Amino acid sequence: MSRQWFITDIHGEYAGMLRLLEFVRFDPAADRIVFGGDLVGRGPDSGPVLREVRRLQRLHPESVRAVAGNHEEMMLGYFRDGDALWLHHGGREALRSFREEFPDPETLNEHVDWAAGLPLVIGDDEYVYAHAGIEPDKELAAQSREIVWMEEDVLYGYPRSELLRATGGRPVVHGHTPCEFIYFDGVRLNGDLGAHTYSVREEQALGLIDLAHLEYYVYKLHSRRIEKRRIQTFG
Repeated sequence: MSRQWFITDIHGEYAGMLRLLEFVRFDPAADRIVFGGDLVGRGPDSGPVLREVRRLQRLHPESVRAVAGNHEEMMLGYFRDGDALWLHHGGREALRSFREEFPDPETLNEHVDWAAGLPLVIGDDEYVYAHAGIEPDKELAAQSREIVWMEEDVLYGYPRSELLRATGGRPVVHGHTPCEFIYFDGVRLNGDLGAHTYSVREEQALGLIDLAHLEYYVYKLHSRRIEKRRIQTFG
């Protein structure tokens, strides 16, 4: 029986991403995984993260999927229009990593183009996945690109019935807003544990969620330790 994993807001934390996938013995030929956006920015290894997720997705398109985050959106604005916003939000760190990982501009362009094509929302039989949330008054296929910036209080302010009607009864799994612990209210589940996020006061971490068992594995960036936790459910 395949396992369903979710990981989000990696922000260039390549070592932690690999440690988590190796720890749970992730097998793309048997398991499924969704990357919830914000692959790049802030952390030291945006290039390797971008390369590895693209590689996995190209080799296993049925079991490895990803959605766009606001850091991918800022990155595209920089490369396509010269928008400097990204440089002030982790783009400088990402560019240093890109220069090392993609010395050939054509290879870099291929990876940027891949990120440009990532969907905003995807779903399976049990869940809907988006980086920050969805707008329940729009069809899933017609969401605006603004949803990658959605504040958590906006998503959690929508009535549960409206969200479930929009998703066909499926909870929304997302990231974008850092949290210390992962909770599930039956409709929304936030998996962002704050890797390389400036506002996090506790030890920064990256999480890998086992959606089938409502458990998650936490990689702590400073201690490099992994611990297993149970998702707290309510609602």
